[in-house]
Amino acid sequence: MSRKKRAPKRIVLNDSRYDSLVISKLINTVMIDGNKNKAEKIVYTALDKIKDKTKIDPMETFTKAISNLRPSVEVRSRRVGGATYQVPVEVKPKRSQALALRWLILASKKRKNKTMAEKLFYELMDASQLKGSAIKKREDTHKMAESNKAFAHFRW
Repeated sequence: MSRKKRAPKRIVLNDSRYDSLVISKLINTVMIDGNKNKAEKIVYTALDKIKDKTKIDPMETFTKAISNLRPSVEVRSRRVGGATYQVPVEVKPKRSQALALRWLILASKKRKNKTMAEKLFYELMDASQLKGSAIKKREDTHKMAESNKAFAHFRW
């Protein structure tokens, strides 16, 4: 076991336009090779499109989409007596938010639209209406946990 101290938690500042910590984390998740300006442009363009097309506050749609994407349970591998079991475990709020953002970005990247901002816009709209591939990922995670409920007694 390491004798060094635990790594300190990095403080993420709120984004400049919406003053939201979650949007700041989304920007950091979208960011590739430290290109933060490009990531900000992608996210803000997607949110502006939400405002233009739906005439609804983009933060409202965004928070609804993220809350729809957050998983409540997941499975973790647990080795007991030579066998590995998939044990359902409740997800902590920080991890569920991180998973939701990650699934949102991955689902947007797989879409067939032209620009990343467009892909993110459509995925956010789908997630806020409980459809799309990111929502499917959350449902699959919940189904996996449900089917392995018999191994819940192996929880640690």
